[in-house]
Amino acid sequence: MTPDQRRVLRTALLEASPWLAHPEHGPQTVDAGSCGRCEQDPRLLPTCGPAGHEALCRRCALELGDDGWCDGHLEEGRAARAWAEQLPPRWGELVVLWWVATGEVRPGAAAGVATDGLPTAVRAALPSPE
Repeated sequence: MTPDQRRVLRTALLEASPWLAHPEHGPQTVDAGSCGRCEQDPRLLPTCGPAGHEALCRRCALELGDDGWCDGHLEEGRAARAWAEQLPPRWGELVVLWWVATGEVRPGAAAGVATDGLPTAVRAALPSPE
């Protein structure tokens, strides 16, 4: 993808899903990659602690609850989990697309994302499959 194509995709994603730009939770607060616990879903929430995982997906963060954060960061962990509970069902695909748009992962990562149901502007901004 060219820088201009990435910019268009970022803009479309932010218009459709402004939660992607949250300054304390989400794809901008973690390195691109899979959850440190399940290694299946994209990471979403940075942790601090006792669970021994650097960053977790929504499901793992909710399953671990307070055990994913140290005593000094319980409130931050609770706020992060409350935020994550409000995300749309396709949050993981949108996170992957965000990382494509920011250049953190290669455009080929978007190949696994089903485009049906995505906002028209996001679909239009996606790289064409090669």
